[in-house]
Amino acid sequence: MNPTHNRKKDMTRDQIVRAAIQVFGGKSYLEANISEIAQKAEVAEGTIYQHFKNKEDLLFFIPRERTAAFCEGLELHLQGIQDASNKLAKFAWYYLYFFKENPEYARIAMLELRVNKNFQKTKGYRLFRGWSDALLDIIKEGQEEGTIRADMDPHIVQELLLGVLEHYVTRWLLKDEKWDLLEFREHAVDLVLNGIRARDVQGTKGEAARKEKPSEITSSQKKTFKNKQMV
Repeated sequence: MNPTHNRKKDMTRDQIVRAAIQVFGGKSYLEANISEIAQKAEVAEGTIYQHFKNKEDLLFFIPRERTAAFCEGLELHLQGIQDASNKLAKFAWYYLYFFKENPEYARIAMLELRVNKNFQKTKGYRLFRGWSDALLDIIKEGQEEGTIRADMDPHIVQELLLGVLEHYVTRWLLKDEKWDLLEFREHAVDLVLNGIRARDVQGTKGEAARKEKPSEITSSQKKTFKNKQMV
């Protein structure tokens, strides 16, 4: 097939996907329709069906492009960081930063795809979990270098940290993004890291902490955090 034709086809598909992110991210999947996506993408409805079987197929394709962007950005931010614990802290920051900067995709990923049983059976789901594989590699690296507890299943550590991060993003979305998603990242990540650090590393950290002024959450932060947890 003509390379020029392929490039044009890919550009049209990307245009459709960008429009779908805006539409699906602005309302629920059930409320969205193909005609609205076609209008947003400035293509005919029939053009969408040349690329995707149906609305669900289009929804399930979205993570392919966004996951690639996430992993590319993560790789860039991890450059030059040696210690696995520092890499985990950077991962957590970038994870929250990425969804903060992409709220429409955050709504699709957390409120639509993550709880969709059909999506979990697709190739797109395996790509969607690409960042969890990157996280698992960091955890295993930390266990090998002795900074992360080797007596813990790395998959459990992986799910523990992702669970905290996914909770923060989901709560942020359900609260209409009224607060800074990154505000309590440091305290949440410290809580997880303190539980998974190797014991000899914990002892070193604890000795250093006793020589320094302890980090505390201010009364203002506590009040803000309490208000965010209230429904």
